[in-house]
Amino acid sequence: MSDAALSSALDLGSVQLRNRVALAPMAGLTDVPFRTMAWRFGAGHMVSEMVASKLELWNTQKSQLRRIAVAGGAPMAVQMAGNDPGVMAETARRLSGEGAALIDINFGCPAKKVCRRAAGSALLADLERITAIVEAVVSAVAVPVTVKTRTGLDIDDEYGVDAAVAAEQAGATMVVIHGRSRACRFVGPVRFKPVANATQRLKIPLLVNGDITDKQTATVAVTQTAADGVMIGRGAIGQPWLFQVLTGGEMPSVRERLCVMGEHLQHMHQFYGLQQGVRIARKHIQAYLQTLGVAQLIPQFMSLDTAFEQLTWLNALTECRIKSLQQQALATPQMAANSAYR
Repeated sequence: MSDAALSSALDLGSVQLRNRVALAPMAGLTDVPFRTMAWRFGAGHMVSEMVASKLELWNTQKSQLRRIAVAGGAPMAVQMAGNDPGVMAETARRLSGEGAALIDINFGCPAKKVCRRAAGSALLADLERITAIVEAVVSAVAVPVTVKTRTGLDIDDEYGVDAAVAAEQAGATMVVIHGRSRACRFVGPVRFKPVANATQRLKIPLLVNGDITDKQTATVAVTQTAADGVMIGRGAIGQPWLFQVLTGGEMPSVRERLCVMGEHLQHMHQFYGLQQGVRIARKHIQAYLQTLGVAQLIPQFMSLDTAFEQLTWLNALTECRIKSLQQQALATPQMAANSAYR
């Protein structure tokens, strides 16, 4: 699929995605600050962090933060997980009432704490329950319903493909398939053959997900699956500009990428507060430094304890204005930051 094809709109019933490069929902990572950056760089579709369908958790801070909309980002899509069709339907009604224009159901999470509750990928062997959940949610809301799943429970089965077909028959308008099984979690190569089998069996759009980190891997994924687009998960962390690149735009300069890091850092401090923001920022800035090829700087940043120290360090790094970030001279930012504390 060419840049032009990936940048074309995708219709999902009553809503339209502005392009076919989507950001996957990832708990603790694709929060409002990160989705804000991804949307600016051209993500065509973004799904919130997963919201539990336990109604008693509705008013907790974690649930409320995950349901906040990104300014200008549309359609607002929220992912939920659970195993009770009635409770899932009520959760969907509440989400729609808050402004969600698309509801996504998680049938793919391999996390033990999710699977222990017979949710996420634990449901893949129970097509009747999957059908009941999708039918209940579709009947409860007037917005499109999508599902995200995996290839199956183990590497040798294709329960995920059958689940995708069942979801379509129950009224889902799009399916996303991660090319690994529940047992694989995030280890080992993605398997595109089951995803290609799903593409052949489905009439609704399908997005392929798994180890998409650049133009080459996106092209391979789409070519081998005939998918209608891609959904990027971990591959987007540390490089939100990837959406721009995959839809035909230019790679930002090193200085521009450093400025993006700084803006993202400030947004995290503002969104979460200085104490929590400092902690959450560590995993994101670590990813940025890795994608920029300066992983040797990670320990320096991880040792910083306050928002002021983090911002000072990053400002010093940006002001170096060097051509190659891989030079050992990048020890200078730490020296500059230290001098600012005195």
